[in-house]
Amino acid sequence: MELPRNSVWELHDSDLAEDGLYRILELMHDVESVVLFPLNQTSRSVRPLALSIEAFTEHVKSQKAKKSEFNLPSFLLVAEENIPEEHIARRDKNYALIEGIVFDRAFVFDYATKKRVPHLAEYARTMEIDRKVLARLLTQYWRYGQDKSALLPAFSLSGGLGKERRTTGNPLGSPKQPRTVAVERAAKYVISDIDKSKFKKALKKYYLKKTCLTLSKTYKNMLVDSYADEVRIAHSCGRPPLVPTLKQFSYWAKKLFNKEEMVKGRTTENDHLRNKRGLLGSVIQDSYLPGTHFEIDATVADVHIVSELGSQHLLGRPTIYIVIDRASRMIVGMHVSLYHASWRAARQALANSFLPKADYCKEFGVDIHDSEWPCSHIPKELVCDNGEMIGLKAQKALTPMTRLSFTPPYRPDCKGVVEKRFDILNKELIHDFLGTTRGGNNVVRGTRDPRKDAIYTLREVTTEIIKAILEHNRSIYDDLAFSSPLLIENDLPPTPINYWKVHLAKHKHDLQAALPDEVIARLLPPAKVSMTRSGVHFNGLYYSCREIEDRNLASVARTSGQWRLEARIDENTTNHIYVRLDKNYGFTLCHLLPRSRMFGGKSMYESDFMQDWLDSKKEQAPISVTSIDDHKYRQKMALDAKKRNKNATSISFNQKIKNTRQHRTDELRATTNMLEDSKGNVEVIATPESKAVVSKVVSLPVGRKRRTKGETS
Repeated sequence: MELPRNSVWELHDSDLAEDGLYRILELMHDVESVVLFPLNQTSRSVRPLALSIEAFTEHVKSQKAKKSEFNLPSFLLVAEENIPEEHIARRDKNYALIEGIVFDRAFVFDYATKKRVPHLAEYARTMEIDRKVLARLLTQYWRYGQDKSALLPAFSLSGGLGKERRTTGNPLGSPKQPRTVAVERAAKYVISDIDKSKFKKALKKYYLKKTCLTLSKTYKNMLVDSYADEVRIAHSCGRPPLVPTLKQFSYWAKKLFNKEEMVKGRTTENDHLRNKRGLLGSVIQDSYLPGTHFEIDATVADVHIVSELGSQHLLGRPTIYIVIDRASRMIVGMHVSLYHASWRAARQALANSFLPKADYCKEFGVDIHDSEWPCSHIPKELVCDNGEMIGLKAQKALTPMTRLSFTPPYRPDCKGVVEKRFDILNKELIHDFLGTTRGGNNVVRGTRDPRKDAIYTLREVTTEIIKAILEHNRSIYDDLAFSSPLLIENDLPPTPINYWKVHLAKHKHDLQAALPDEVIARLLPPAKVSMTRSGVHFNGLYYSCREIEDRNLASVARTSGQWRLEARIDENTTNHIYVRLDKNYGFTLCHLLPRSRMFGGKSMYESDFMQDWLDSKKEQAPISVTSIDDHKYRQKMALDAKKRNKNATSISFNQKIKNTRQHRTDELRATTNMLEDSKGNVEVIATPESKAVVSKVVSLPVGRKRRTKGETS
């Protein structure tokens, strides 16, 4: 059994010594004794005791003596280079005083077993110090570990640190000193326990509230509530009132309430949890594997945009949706739209997250390979707001694919990874755009309205955000290096895309494969389209595909009439839609026809804008003013004609249509100057009266004479 020197043991239910902690000073095998020093005694001069080694060993075997620990005071746990020179000098001086006796085994045994030890007094006279001083130094040396540093002065405890000083009727601290002899300062006020209770009451009533009153305002309210009588009497007598000062009030406020109570009392629980609590956790404390948690959130971009169809039309600020993997910080999906935060926009972002990105980026002029943004998976859990995602539509669409987790209201810190990405996008990209609001912070009155500088379209903003996201996924983040050892093992820079790829390559992830048909059917916004003779019609645009041409569906619609079809719309582009041509089959990709090429490469929001613009023009002018005048003139002309016809001689219909050609020729001769040449051609020479109406009449070519029955060639 090991009984190392300087080890600490705890005795209980022992008949050898009192219960408590003991330090082993020496093992003296020549006298079969172990010398122990009691650590529980707080006296400045304590003597050790000697026990039989055999008896102490039996106590250890019977569990009456157990190995324990003794915590050294903080002033001894200081590095040698941080100890002041004067403390080192004092320590070395004290150690030199006991060095000649503390290692004398005979003295230590006698000091532990005998009541009188003449050797201690003789050594004290030799060193020219008092015997009691020598005994105190030995006690300090043995209590704190039999080390030279045990003799360091305990100045850190000087002045009664941590203990409340009791007043004796005289004011504590330095007196008030006037700067000049011409002014006499008021007497210093002595704080009593009654004053402390008044301080505490006032702090609870005014300071530790959500109103966040200042300490000086709280002090004034306390004087009104608790010292009003003294202030009135002093004012009547023309002397300073005997009341606590603001400095005393501030001092005791920190003594009566600790900092944690001050912080919690002056804010709401929600604000404390969001902005003031300790951040001891980590986003990867539950799992460091990609795909365990995806976070989704939306924000309104800090920039105004204009329409692609006309830069004079301001569209406001778009909404950005971001989906990010919590473990790898990889942005796995995005969506930029003109819709506010809603399930309609969120489903587009989720569809983008679960589908390959190469075709999506190509729609915005960014050519990448799938390996540059290798995210087309469904997570184990989707962390979202307690907002648009809590509806029945979202749960019905997503529950078969993944599990939804909702954060508490007003707690964006529960999905802090995606919230931080918005801050990065705004500061590094969007705030550099013309038309930016810069978050609306530090707005100075008279500054230029950012809407006047808006020049970028939704497509241009989306393109730049895609590039910023690709750059983010390639950026180095120090935290990733401490999240998983795979990056170090494979000597890869700690970037989100490397973190993602190396964990997928090692099959360490919680991702599941996404079926494109299922994602399109469940997440893309549904719509009704019409199969017409010109193709699939949706929102003023026409689409077609090879299957429609092979089945000749446009011809069927022309002869049999159009019919309705189910479709899924990708609102990022007008170049294609997904149409279910048969209810028993999946969705077919249909491309934009050349007749709608004006909208090629634009988003569906531009088509909506065109429809709104067209409706507004129709509402602005349902009919023209000229058409009203023309209609009234036609009514008058019809009335005049009816009157003229009524006054005409009544003849039969056969007589009326008889000799129509001759009547036509007579009308020409009467109204114009008509000349006939030898070939029978008619040339009309306009008279001055007819010049305003017609200048020349040319006869039309005569067609082939039709044969009647019975005629021969």
